[in-house]
Amino acid sequence: MRNKPALAIFSFSHLVVDFACFYVLMGVFSSGAGSSQLVVAGFLLYNLIAFALQVFFGIVADGGKSAHGYYAFLGCIVVLLGVSIQASPWIHLVTCAFGNALFHVGGGIDSLVHAGGRYARSGVFISFGALGVMLGTLVGRGALLPFGAVSLLLIICSALIYIFCRQPKAHNEAIFSLPPARVSLPAMVIGLCLISIIIRASVGAYTPLFERGTTLRFVIPAVSVFAGKFMGGFLADRFGARLVVVISLLVSAPLLAFGNTQVVLCCTGLFLFNITTAVTLCVVFSHLPAHPGFSFGLTTLALFIGSSFSFFWLMPEGIRPFLTVTLVAASVVCLALATPGKSTRHTVAAVAENGTNTRFSL
Repeated sequence: MRNKPALAIFSFSHLVVDFACFYVLMGVFSSGAGSSQLVVAGFLLYNLIAFALQVFFGIVADGGKSAHGYYAFLGCIVVLLGVSIQASPWIHLVTCAFGNALFHVGGGIDSLVHAGGRYARSGVFISFGALGVMLGTLVGRGALLPFGAVSLLLIICSALIYIFCRQPKAHNEAIFSLPPARVSLPAMVIGLCLISIIIRASVGAYTPLFERGTTLRFVIPAVSVFAGKFMGGFLADRFGARLVVVISLLVSAPLLAFGNTQVVLCCTGLFLFNITTAVTLCVVFSHLPAHPGFSFGLTTLALFIGSSFSFFWLMPEGIRPFLTVTLVAASVVCLALATPGKSTRHTVAAVAENGTNTRFSL
């Protein structure tokens, strides 16, 4: 795993950025927007900007000359502005959402181009967002920290990124040398992965959690999501992506469908269900090796699409278990076709030495 100090900085900053955004969403916007309908509309707008816009920011980052660290640095500064300005709740929300999108593009590119041919780095970076969302929700609701403390955290992250993560823009360092997937057409592989991501976001949005009233029972599911995303890449590197994602999804389906009232069953299901996160991202990128920002943005666009269904349709509880199992089964089929088996070897090209673009082969 290349450039470990940068991974640590980006991962910590990911936690802080998502923490700050949800601190604003829960502590400023939700209490100041007015009606519950406006709050729901605001959260949908936040998701639209923070997730869907990453595609366009990713295209800009791929085509520009600036290193990806600049986008992450700028994202931290914009979120800092969204936290500290004196303005309407909607201005706070929109500003934080734009900063969130910019940061994720910069950090996401880093997680891909320094992957060293493995899934683990992307999983580590992505996972810390779940902790940030959980902590920001708790602290924002309870007003447990002043704005100055949140701003200080963002200033620290901005300084760390500016000092340590502004390496000149370079070619990708990661080459996946893996057995072929069962589907070889790149566009079809990407499409299957994006369908799986849409399903993951949709099922996650519709999965009711047990007794949301207690803090501990809010924290435990979030930690389970974090652990699944964190471990998914390591498990895929060790045992092969196809085996890991298929087994994890198959086991998670009944747990998510029928075990949401039981702490152990629910959290086990959430852990297993999120194991696919790093795999789908890396497989998409492997077929768009010159476009890491666009690749990352495609996956977050799919997340936005999947999560948006819950804003417009209230799923009847009677059909939720059946629909959950059906959707997860469809995701199993998608990833069984699109993901490679166990890696036989990993190689990393020192691109700067030969002056050529790296090429991914799945």
